[in-house]
Amino acid sequence: MPRLFIGNFDFEHRLAAPGRQLPAKLQRLNAELATSWLAIADDGDYLWTPELIEPSFYEEAVGNGLPRVSPIISLDEIPSGVECIPWGWTDDIRKLCDSHGWVRNDPPDQAVRTANSRRLSSELEQEWRVGLPFSGEATSIDQIERYVALHDAGSRWVIKAEFGMSGRERLLGSGIPQGADRSWIEKRLTGNGIVFFEPWVTKISEVGIQIDISREGEPQLLEVVPMIADDRGQYSGSRLPSLVTEQTHVVLRPSDWGLAIDIALQAARRIQSLGYFGPLGIDAMQYRDENEQLHIRPLQDINARWTMGRLSLGFRKLLKPRESAKWLHGPPNINALVDIPNAITILRSLLESKEMRLTPQRESIAQAILELTEAFDADQVCELLHDLGSRATVFRTLSLLEEANLIRVISPDYSPTLYLPGTGDQGRCVLTSPALVGGNTTAHCSVLRIQS
Repeated sequence: MPRLFIGNFDFEHRLAAPGRQLPAKLQRLNAELATSWLAIADDGDYLWTPELIEPSFYEEAVGNGLPRVSPIISLDEIPSGVECIPWGWTDDIRKLCDSHGWVRNDPPDQAVRTANSRRLSSELEQEWRVGLPFSGEATSIDQIERYVALHDAGSRWVIKAEFGMSGRERLLGSGIPQGADRSWIEKRLTGNGIVFFEPWVTKISEVGIQIDISREGEPQLLEVVPMIADDRGQYSGSRLPSLVTEQTHVVLRPSDWGLAIDIALQAARRIQSLGYFGPLGIDAMQYRDENEQLHIRPLQDINARWTMGRLSLGFRKLLKPRESAKWLHGPPNINALVDIPNAITILRSLLESKEMRLTPQRESIAQAILELTEAFDADQVCELLHDLGSRATVFRTLSLLEEANLIRVISPDYSPTLYLPGTGDQGRCVLTSPALVGGNTTAHCSVLRIQS
């Protein structure tokens, strides 16, 4: 039976306010993320794309080993009898299935809502005493102020709405909330009656614990997927370590997340008892407290739906036995020849070994150089980046990037000397999202970087 993949990536917003008009930005995000399903689709499956994607993207995807799907813009073109696979189950999706005659294998709506709410994760953290200190639910501004008073003056915090995903529907701040921050909190309290306060902690590493819950029988652990997040804690990628090599890129290897896995499976049993079945992703975090002690928060987020970490496992079919990969998400420059966040970290480490500091100016110059996708020479870069720094600063940055093996010389015997971002072993890249959707440049891109 062919499947129909529907990327309703606005899932949590539908749970929070059913029937509310979706902001244009989120409607666009649904269109730009649609091809993420290629990770697990099979030849002949249907893929709903709210806006047109050029056929050349799909041809390139097939050439890279991804399935040949049938992209559909109008859901009226989908025949009856196909199985519907949404990002998350909502009443909107159920009604679509029933009106078009699609097969749906969906858990009850109340089970879905409860499993995805922060109320449940907060309750489990308190019951099992595995949450962050001095954190919890709040039903008034006064409660928020009492939580703030439990921490040092100026300490950062994060306040989250009942439903949210990937760093959205949350507020970062410090001290007593004022002005726009206070208004944001009051609006959520009026809408759902509750928000959740957490102190901001120093994250060391983060994983997505991927579990499958069947209607009956024990929930099954699929894999622990290391996550990549930006400085604001927003998801920006997943790692697929080689199955036959040491996984040294995270402080804890997935096999060392034993406590978090045990608690995640315990949570999965509780969620199963509510009537939920299907994919479950639970984010766990290792963090450092103010006394420099390491801890694990096993129930940072509970997602009773598909997750990007779960989809990323489908890309293993493209990897050879000793290859690893990163599935990166972000702005268009994510498709540059270099993993820029990691490259900046390498450059910073080199400078620290020289007892130097990576200044904001040098970081801006380095990033601009690393975003280039074609060969360049030093004079070209100086002309291009004249607003960022002097020739001397640009030349010195080039020298440091070359020393860090982040750019390489490709024509040493010719004048001018040509450089290219990247080391000699960049592996291969598979684009998993198009550059254009609906004829417009995308703001969100994704790419699979495969390394030997």
